[in-house]
Amino acid sequence: MKVILKEILEDRSYTEGGTVLFQIAEIAVNTGDTVYVDMQDVTAIPTLFMNTSFGNLMDKYGIDKIKKLFRFNNATRIQINRIQKYFNDFQILYNQLV
Repeated sequence: MKVILKEILEDRSYTEGGTVLFQIAEIAVNTGDTVYVDMQDVTAIPTLFMNTSFGNLMDKYGIDKIKKLFRFNNATRIQINRIQKYFNDFQILYNQLV
């Protein structure tokens, strides 16, 4: 399943865009698909977006499953590092709560 992130974020707040990605990813989880996220022309990935997409998905389906769900294309090293840090921080917080 291919997702063009720029189109998801167009005319939406980051929170709304994150919710749209969450809904798309939920379908992929249920069908066993992989979500290929095209990051071309995306300049920012704020925490608001990641909370409503990745964070909610990890809460519902678990960290390991969501890490395997996504593949990112046309992403900068900074974007990849930011996403990895978000996942790592989530894992640390989760481990402290368990």
